[in-house]
Amino acid sequence: MLQSPQPLPVEAVLTSLLNEITAVPNRIIFVLDDYHLIESSPIDDALSYLLEHVPPQLHLVIATRVDPHLPLARLRARGRLTEIRASDLRFSPSEAAEFLNRVMDLNLSAEDITTLESRTEGWIAGLQLAAISLQGRQDSANLIKSFSGSHRFVLDYLIEEVLEQQPESVQAFLLQTTVLDKLTGSLCDAVCFADGSREGTAVSGKHDGQATLEMLERANLFIFPLDDDRCWYRYHHLFADLLRQRLLQTQPEAVPALHRRASEWYEQNGFVDEAIEHALRGEYFEQASTLIEDQNGVNYERGDHTVLQRWLAELPEELVISRPRLIILRAWTLFNSGQLDAAGRDLQTAEELLGSERDREPVSAADRDQLSEMDRKMLVGRVTIIRSFLASYDGDTAGTIHYARQALEVLPQQEFEWRSAAYLALGGAYANMGQMEAAREARSEALVIGQASGDAYYLTIVYLNLAETLRQQGRLREVIDICERRLKIAEESGFVESELVGWLLGIWGEALAELNDLDQALDLAEKGAKLGARGLDVLYEVYSTLYLVRVLFSSGKISGAAEVIQSMKNPTREYDIPLWALSSLSTWQVRIWLAQGKIKLASQWVEEHQLGPDVEPAYQHELTHTVFARVLIAQGRLDEAGSLLQRLLEAAKAGGRTASVIELLNLQSLAAQSAGDTSLALSALEQALLTGQAEGFMRIFVNEGPPMARLLYEALAHEISPEYVRQLLAAFPTPEPQRAEISRAPDPDAAWVEPLSEREVEVLQLVAEGLKNQEIGDKLYLSQNTVKAHNRNIFSKLGVNSRTQAVARARALGILKST
Repeated sequence: MLQSPQPLPVEAVLTSLLNEITAVPNRIIFVLDDYHLIESSPIDDALSYLLEHVPPQLHLVIATRVDPHLPLARLRARGRLTEIRASDLRFSPSEAAEFLNRVMDLNLSAEDITTLESRTEGWIAGLQLAAISLQGRQDSANLIKSFSGSHRFVLDYLIEEVLEQQPESVQAFLLQTTVLDKLTGSLCDAVCFADGSREGTAVSGKHDGQATLEMLERANLFIFPLDDDRCWYRYHHLFADLLRQRLLQTQPEAVPALHRRASEWYEQNGFVDEAIEHALRGEYFEQASTLIEDQNGVNYERGDHTVLQRWLAELPEELVISRPRLIILRAWTLFNSGQLDAAGRDLQTAEELLGSERDREPVSAADRDQLSEMDRKMLVGRVTIIRSFLASYDGDTAGTIHYARQALEVLPQQEFEWRSAAYLALGGAYANMGQMEAAREARSEALVIGQASGDAYYLTIVYLNLAETLRQQGRLREVIDICERRLKIAEESGFVESELVGWLLGIWGEALAELNDLDQALDLAEKGAKLGARGLDVLYEVYSTLYLVRVLFSSGKISGAAEVIQSMKNPTREYDIPLWALSSLSTWQVRIWLAQGKIKLASQWVEEHQLGPDVEPAYQHELTHTVFARVLIAQGRLDEAGSLLQRLLEAAKAGGRTASVIELLNLQSLAAQSAGDTSLALSALEQALLTGQAEGFMRIFVNEGPPMARLLYEALAHEISPEYVRQLLAAFPTPEPQRAEISRAPDPDAAWVEPLSEREVEVLQLVAEGLKNQEIGDKLYLSQNTVKAHNRNIFSKLGVNSRTQAVARARALGILKST
């Protein structure tokens, strides 16, 4: 039929073919390879006809680099199309390992294989070219690290098989757009045709970057869509490397202008970060500087201190130190990363540029022309705010307040974030003085002012400062509520993986730990510490680490808490840790030693710090003096401990520091217990219980260990907050913990026992009343077997063998009232 002198219509030929195929019983697979070479519409039409009438035993397989002009959408909708695309063909990491080490007979490490798989994006030809390059090489690890589109095998392949097969206009488009990390139609137009001097693309006679991108995707030219709408694309990493190498070889003088055009497009379309990046790459530093100066708020919102710091580092030093806004921004980033001396030097440079208060004018003539009086006040205020935080870092409370108030006098009203920051500094100063209500008011004012900025990241900072104060005031539920709400906002605003959220998770976890939700607390605190260590902001790492130490301690992971403390004390760190943070780490180390029974180490610490019981405690040293009181109790110096604790307690009450009040009352009760004064011990404990019950404090009692358990049993016997006490006793760990050395000569009859559950205490009370098992079961609606099981548990926990011994032991421990 095909050789007929008079060509027949293609439908007639295909109909005859299809009829013969239908008569064949076997399955037939019909393969058309390299279909992208077909440029004939009649062939496309014939194949479309075949697909419309294909019999069930015939399967058509088409291998092509470009989507064929066939009714693919209709076939796809009918479920008659199976597509195997580049993403399906790429090797997985395990397949890459199999190919490289078994097929290509290389002996690569898992790390090297991962690097190659990532670099080639699983592209099989790329992996094969890399393997060929590596065969017989001794320096395979170095070659793998440098493997890119500029490597000679990859370069030759991509140039010969891909780039040189394209029309000149497409080659030009590819080379010019390689300066872009992401591509979209109008951006490509701006970069390639900004001056109107170039002709249109291979697709049309007009500037149509989007059409070109779509054509490149259809041609499978190493381009990937980044969204479902095919709006944004990127090149394959190796292909992009090749294009950049080619551009630098053939048109190096064009590169800066291409970056400038990209920067201008990004700026006009609201992508400021990308605009700055391209301005820096093109070395248009003045343009980059102007953009950076205006973006402090935006970067603060996402917490990109690291990005801002890198931008500033890429600018010429002479440019930075000549522009007040830039030098102040750099001082701020240096402060946040713990580089205090460098931040101080930049502030001094900024003050010289801005002039003294007497001059009321900048020193530089150029700056004098550019800076209005309002701008100058704004910049002077920012410098003063950073001075305030530096003073706070050094523990200079008076300096912190002085600079913060001075900044509020200078800063314009519309400087919402910086005025809010001034109140944050004041709040921190009041908190350092132990005046928690004043701190709460200042931080609340910071929140009111900060709301006007609309900056979600900054507002989270303010909320967490407020949460710190609320935690000191014992308002645990409010702390948790703040953390829950701000985490949702962090997720919505895109900074949920920032180091700031590390701080958030840390304080949240610590509050949950206090409520005895230890599993969730530890999960949050560990995640928080990891996030806190990711960025350059030292304060967030310090906060999240301290909270992790507290949660580990409450969870009974004492050695883990000690390891975290040692890691933070590493002298090789590249930044300064605030003095208050070092003090906190030190006091927690002492508390860990006491929990481990290492009283000698704790005593040495006291001697090294030259601590004495007669010192008048100030809030800045409350943690130090509190742990000192613990050491005094462990040493048996109970009168000295009692005197110190009373002074600390009075100061904590005056400052509204509820959490400290509970801890100090607990220590008073433990000291009195060790001295044999049960009445005083119960009196102090009762105050602690009344204070802690409202918010549900738990670990602040339980962390004191066996001596506190004995006191709580005594309180239960005296009907002091019985429901709350039972909850606390139930929270003590079930395995016998290591005894804390807290008394000079502990009574052997008062040895630690595992706390009885509420039901077990009820059963034991009825046993003491002389009821038999059946009677107890009837009264408590329990089976006799269940009562027997409770009895076994009670005997085991109390270390006795009979009902009579159990009752006597329970009365001796205060679990039951004495008759």
